[in-house]
Amino acid sequence: MRAIAIYDLDRTVTLRPTFTPFLAFAARRRAPWRLAFAPIWLLALIGYKLKLYPREPLKAFGLTLFVGRRVPPAIMDDLASAFTEQTCAQNIAPGARRAMAADRERGATLLLVTAAPELYAVPVARALGFADCIATRHRRTAAGDWCALIDGANNYGAEKRRRVEDWLSRQGLKREDVHITAYSDHSSDAPLFDWADDAVLIGPYHAAKSGWRVEDWRA
Repeated sequence: MRAIAIYDLDRTVTLRPTFTPFLAFAARRRAPWRLAFAPIWLLALIGYKLKLYPREPLKAFGLTLFVGRRVPPAIMDDLASAFTEQTCAQNIAPGARRAMAADRERGATLLLVTAAPELYAVPVARALGFADCIATRHRRTAAGDWCALIDGANNYGAEKRRRVEDWLSRQGLKREDVHITAYSDHSSDAPLFDWADDAVLIGPYHAAKSGWRVEDWRA
């Protein structure tokens, strides 16, 4: 039976969230004047917390404010590469590194499955040695420019399980052919946890359901 280890990104593999830091990083590197939009972004985050709109338009709005509505691939590659280097140097949880090493040692295939944008999630996954990355997709123009708009659904909650099932199908694998371990800091991943063979809740952020193991990877 093939072993598959599924890792969330923010506050699971990383110590801190990545989306707003990426926006600030990209603005500082490409167009520092965009940092003046920070108060507008704060108001947008408050609106999201108040459930005035879903995550998809919030993410598109943030990318438009701080990065741009459309970004040529060469520029996005530069931004993502530099952000990946910083993330891997400063924001990876020690326990995550140990868990990834242990999963590789036992022969598991490592997947990064995250709601973070593919813009930087895929380069981070590659840098950390994941076999594949399932992240929130973004639209591209005919010329290949990256767009702020999301392509499809935000890869969150039940969408994660659906896309992992699609990934298994593309690999020619059936659910009964694999043993799945899932790691996440957030109870929104309950659909994936309930479907996995082993579920590991990372950190003290959310209460664990019966059958979920709890680990703290910050130390």
